[in-house]
Amino acid sequence: MPTHDVWFAIPSANPEKCRKVLPVWREMGYKTAVLQNYERGEIPADIAVWRDRYPGWPASSNILCREIVPKSCPIVVCGGDDMLPDPNYSAHDLAEQFLGRFPDTFGVMQPHGDDYLAARRYCGSPFLGRAWFDTMYGGTGGMCAGYHHNYADNELFWLARGMGALWERPDLTHYHEHFTRTGAAQPAYWESVKNNDLQDCFLYVARAHAGFPGHEPSGPGADRRPRFTPPDDRADMLVLAEQRMAYIALDNAFAAAISGGLRRCSDLSLDPVALYGFGFHTRIGVAALCEPPVRIACIIDDNPTNHGRRPWNIPVVSRERALAIGVRAVVLSANSVEDRLWDNSAIFREAGIPVMRLYGAEPATPEPDRRLVHA
Repeated sequence: MPTHDVWFAIPSANPEKCRKVLPVWREMGYKTAVLQNYERGEIPADIAVWRDRYPGWPASSNILCREIVPKSCPIVVCGGDDMLPDPNYSAHDLAEQFLGRFPDTFGVMQPHGDDYLAARRYCGSPFLGRAWFDTMYGGTGGMCAGYHHNYADNELFWLARGMGALWERPDLTHYHEHFTRTGAAQPAYWESVKNNDLQDCFLYVARAHAGFPGHEPSGPGADRRPRFTPPDDRADMLVLAEQRMAYIALDNAFAAAISGGLRRCSDLSLDPVALYGFGFHTRIGVAALCEPPVRIACIIDDNPTNHGRRPWNIPVVSRERALAIGVRAVVLSANSVEDRLWDNSAIFREAGIPVMRLYGAEPATPEPDRRLVHA
């Protein structure tokens, strides 16, 4: 059988990582191509191309597969500069296996021996056949380019699986030296990943519900390609995204700020407490209300149309009603309008009820009225 080149083609913002990782791929018989961005540097790649702007991981992979890797190449491995090849099989060995399974190269093969970061539920370092990346998404590439970094690999997994074109290989391992695994410092470019993560997550959820619109292949024979069939339980496609959304809901600055204010009340034995503000800040930081250290008697809001509502089973009331309920502290839940809420909360301070600011400066926390604490 003739030898077929297999290319390891990745975007990278870290020349040092490339200098470490690319020689390992070369030793296993792979050709290497890199689309550099953020940081330019000499790297031991067969092809290195610079881009001033990072188009995102899936778009970069599409560019590499369709524009940079030679047209004679039947198989491209996508991934990142923190991936290592399976040490037990050469590129030639795996090319033979891939072409034995997908002789027309319309297929995806994913090593799943390394399960770090739940990797067995997505295609984070896939072997892509040329017929796959030449025809999918209307001929634009092998992945959906709408994502910035995350979730394109989730879509690839479920799409290829639903088209009968995915070969999952738990017997093969691409070891992922992710910085969270090794304890290394977060790379500078990771901020762009974090800033786009929630948008990528929401995009994936919407596309999964809609059957990944626009994925259909084009070109000769496209009408004979298998159609995408979702799993019997579509919820299975959403497990990782829903876990991520729950994590994001818990891990945000607004929730952390509200939790800090409630802990201050608990430390001062101030219970029950009113949260002042039923706006964006409270709704994004709602995770702080799940298991608070003090009882939240009410949410104060200055918009009378909200009074009487019971979000999270907590009544929304006026300032006067909160006074009548007998709250022992008030936590301001707002960032952009905290000064206004501080001014409006004078009614509580005049009654000897501490008011906690989460962002702006405030006078030293007053000693609680011991008559209230021990009543």
